[in-house]
Amino acid sequence: MFASLRQSRFYPLLLLVATGTTLGLSTPFAKVALDQGISPVAFAFWQNLIGGLLLLVLACATGSRPVASAQHLRFFLISGFITLALPHVLIFLAVARIGAGLPSVVYAFPTLLTYSLALLLGMEKLVWRRAAGIGLGLVGILLILVPRSGPVAGPDLPWMLLAFIAPVALAIGNIYRTRAWPQNAAPLLLAAGTLLAAALWLLLAGGAMALVSGPRLYLPGRGETDWVLPVAGVFACLSFITYFELQRVAGPVYLSQIGYVITTTSLMIGALHFGESYSLLVWGALLVIIFGILLVNQRPSQR
Repeated sequence: MFASLRQSRFYPLLLLVATGTTLGLSTPFAKVALDQGISPVAFAFWQNLIGGLLLLVLACATGSRPVASAQHLRFFLISGFITLALPHVLIFLAVARIGAGLPSVVYAFPTLLTYSLALLLGMEKLVWRRAAGIGLGLVGILLILVPRSGPVAGPDLPWMLLAFIAPVALAIGNIYRTRAWPQNAAPLLLAAGTLLAAALWLLLAGGAMALVSGPRLYLPGRGETDWVLPVAGVFACLSFITYFELQRVAGPVYLSQIGYVITTTSLMIGALHFGESYSLLVWGALLVIIFGILLVNQRPSQR
C-alpha cells in the first residue's frame, strides 16, 4: 500500500500537507513556552535537540547508520545554520523589537525566492502554471498577513529589514539541500543531523546573547510547563520525517510551499480551538492559497 502511495502523483501533495500541518500545530507550544518565560532561542534549542535525537534513534531503528564523513558533517552544519538556526534568531530579534505581526510577513516570500534561485541556477524551467500557482499562494498569504501587521514605523524599519534576511536564508537552504544532498543518504539521517546541528548553532547563539544580557538557556525542571519542550521536540521529529522526504521526491520549490500550509493550519487552529473569527477576505485568501498549491502540484518539480 505504501509503495503504491509513493508512486501516486499526489504523494508530494500529501507530504506537503503533512509537513506544513505538523509545523503549524507546533506553534501553540511555542506560545506556551514564551508565556512562561522561556526565551525563544532556548525553546528552539530544546525543540531541535529533542527532535534531532528522536530522529537519530528512528533512523538507526530503520537501518540507517550514522555517518561522520566530511561531506555529511558539512551538510549538517550548513543546512542546520541556514535552514533553522539563522532564521530563528533573526525572527526572534525582530519580534522582540517590533512585535510578532510585521516579522510574520517575511514567511510569505521563501517560495518565490526559492523558485527564482532555481530558475537562475537551471534547476527549474519556467512553467507558467507553476509560476501562477506560486504567485497565487504569495497573494493569498499577503492578503492575510499584511492587514494584521500595520504600517512599518521609521524606527522599526532596520529590524524589519533584518527579518527579511530570514526568507533569503530559507530559500538558499532549500536550494542547498537539493544540490548538496549526499549520494544515497537516507532522509531520516539527514533530518536528524540538520536538527542536531541547528541545536548546536542555537546553543552558541544563546551563549553569545548571555554575554550581553544574562543567561538564555532554559534548563528543564524549573516549571510546571516543562512538558512543552519534549512535546515540541516530538512535533519537530514528526515534521522533519516528511520534510526531508518531500525535499527528496519533489525538490526545493515544491517544498518551499510549506509556509502556505503553516499559515492555513494556524488560522484553522485559531478558528477551531481559540474561537477566533475571520473576515470573508481571509477565507477567500485561503481558497486562493489552496488553488495555488494545486496548480503547482500539476507538475512536480524535477531534481
